[in-house]
Amino acid sequence: MIPIFIASLSTFSGKNLICLGLGLKFKKDGHKIGYFKPVGFSPIHLGDVITDEDALFLSKVLEVNEPLDSICPVILTDDLIKRLMEGEELHIRQKTMAAFHQASAGKDIMIARGIGRLSGGTSLGFSELDFIQESDARVIFVDKFESSIDMLDGFIYASKILKDKLLGVVFNLIPPARLPYVQNTLIPFLKANGITTLGIIPKDPVLGAVPIKEIVHSLQGKVLCCEDKIDDLIEHFVIGAMNVESALRYFRKVSNKAVITGGDRSDILLAALETPTKCLILTGELYPSASILGRAQEAGIPVVVVGSDTAETIETCENLSGCLSLHFKSKVQRAAEVVEREIDFHTIYQQLKLSK
Repeated sequence: MIPIFIASLSTFSGKNLICLGLGLKFKKDGHKIGYFKPVGFSPIHLGDVITDEDALFLSKVLEVNEPLDSICPVILTDDLIKRLMEGEELHIRQKTMAAFHQASAGKDIMIARGIGRLSGGTSLGFSELDFIQESDARVIFVDKFESSIDMLDGFIYASKILKDKLLGVVFNLIPPARLPYVQNTLIPFLKANGITTLGIIPKDPVLGAVPIKEIVHSLQGKVLCCEDKIDDLIEHFVIGAMNVESALRYFRKVSNKAVITGGDRSDILLAALETPTKCLILTGELYPSASILGRAQEAGIPVVVVGSDTAETIETCENLSGCLSLHFKSKVQRAAEVVEREIDFHTIYQQLKLSK
């Protein structure tokens, strides 16, 4: 059995994307795979059981039929943290490794997903680095492209700690304009430092899309119509702050979008309703006219009223699009396609001495 640990330098970097894509590809190639998350930090109740939301989702997608407490044995709840602060011995190391051995029985490959830092879990008495060493896992680091120097520092530092346990690194969420820089400058630099780049994943509009219901929840908005459409995905956010002629020209170029504007801008709202729009987000708690609401209802376009101003609203929406949630069927299929296309599986198989 070969454990592969997916780590990152920062949050929301794409660990779930890599776990899902690797798992589906290995399954496709005939390997028996398992999934493991040592520490869960998104508690969710499933009957009388508390588990981790991402661990539950990925175990279902990857069809890992193991008990939930063996897939994610430690859940960071308020109660657990309180017990830790009070000095209770929680036996995290023993609990984690017992669950890992149970979950990995009969598997060819175990995909384990970390919190994001090798130091993660230190306060619990069992860090990610401890788990990597004890399970004898090989490691893939993934990170989103923001500050190139911070990313390089993190990858090189991890390489010095992990040595030959590091399989390689993956650049995720690369803006198209920065792809040549990553390919021609960063990758050769890492190679000169003994680090293999296993993949470069550009920003993808489908993977970065946000469901309307998440927007409503984050903005504490009120849905005025078409509530049955709030599972639809938004790929682009557009501010309706221009004149009608400019708005029409711009809106026609952008599909699968949410238009953000005040409810008193009937001219902009009408223009948005005449173009490929998925949702209207009305800021400043300004409600639309009855005629606008009627047109939106006929077109099947949800109208959401929020209390925040336009600048705050667009910032919240853009932050949401930076958090790669895969909990939708269309995203799962796209994630599998993107990872299989962009990740160097030939090198992974070669390093792990796996047959296809």
